[in-house]
Amino acid sequence: MYAHQLEGLADLVSPSVSVLSGSTFAESAQSLLASIDGPFVLAGTAYGGCLAMEVLGSAPERLRGLWLMNCHPGVHPFPDAVRSTSWRIRAGEHEAVIAEFAENAIPSGDADAKAAFIQMARETGADVFARQSDATLTRSDRWSTLAASTVPTLLIWGNSDRFVPAEVGRRIAASMPQAQFEPLEGCGHFPTLERPSECTDIARRWLTTKVIGGTD
Repeated sequence: MYAHQLEGLADLVSPSVSVLSGSTFAESAQSLLASIDGPFVLAGTAYGGCLAMEVLGSAPERLRGLWLMNCHPGVHPFPDAVRSTSWRIRAGEHEAVIAEFAENAIPSGDADAKAAFIQMARETGADVFARQSDATLTRSDRWSTLAASTVPTLLIWGNSDRFVPAEVGRRIAASMPQAQFEPLEGCGHFPTLERPSECTDIARRWLTTKVIGGTD
């Protein structure tokens, strides 16, 4: 998911990736905060973006920058669908759920990104997928958290996302005083996977001008 950024931004930051699957978003947020010393820049996509907003709500003073992609600040609108997904994964339909998710998350012409996502989901495993699915039911509404934040925020958004439309990203940007919105035409739910070079270039400019340099 973040391989290109791990290499392409390593001269600016010391990047690392965490896969968190606590029973609640609050539990995962506290686990992440406990694992890092001092202030840091936090990036998250989809589930990870919702978790990043939980961290922002818990400890805004720890964040030097926030990079969100294709995530929704509200509570989950379809809890019954979430419960059904969790049940299917645990009932042995992990492969089918992965395939369906890839089909809906990534535009049909991007076979490479779909294959990469499917492989990543297989390697992560059904247990983590199911626990993360369960945890989405514990999402808090973070619209007010975002509106009150003064943390420099980058919003990279796939314009063709079926799950979280670009309008959500634009609304977030409009509500935050320090937000920068960057839409990617033809991109779906996973910008760093689908458009790795573009995301690295955008993030690099943002880090040097808004976070590290701290200038406009």
